[in-house]
Amino acid sequence: MNESVKSRIKKSIPFLSSSGVELTSRMYEILFEENPELRSLFESDNSRKLAGALLAVAQNLERLNILEAALNKMALSHVKAGVKPEHYEKVWKALHKAMIEFGVEDEIIEAWKEVYYLLADALIKKEERLYTCLAQS
Repeated sequence: MNESVKSRIKKSIPFLSSSGVELTSRMYEILFEENPELRSLFESDNSRKLAGALLAVAQNLERLNILEAALNKMALSHVKAGVKPEHYEKVWKALHKAMIEFGVEDEIIEAWKEVYYLLADALIKKEERLYTCLAQS
């Protein structure tokens, strides 16, 4: 991730601090409107968790390794829920639409897209390892 992306992500911290929960609430609304079959993967409203995760990422771009434990926990909850790699694209599309609705600048959305897929790839790899372990037990 280059410095330009990091700078744009950091510019979103005030917005995420003040409106992150509203953004992610709207994202889930969009996600479930467009993909009602995904609703069963979520046992509760995860808006606050996701908003907190986005803010934590934005605040810790220089040291993402400190989020490793949180990513491991997230991967485990995803496996328990049955999240699959193809779900990540659907979540990004919903988040992208919510960001547009909230007036987030295009350059910030593009930066978040890069960071989102970086994190999604890491989660997918962790989840694949967990699914493999479950299949072998």
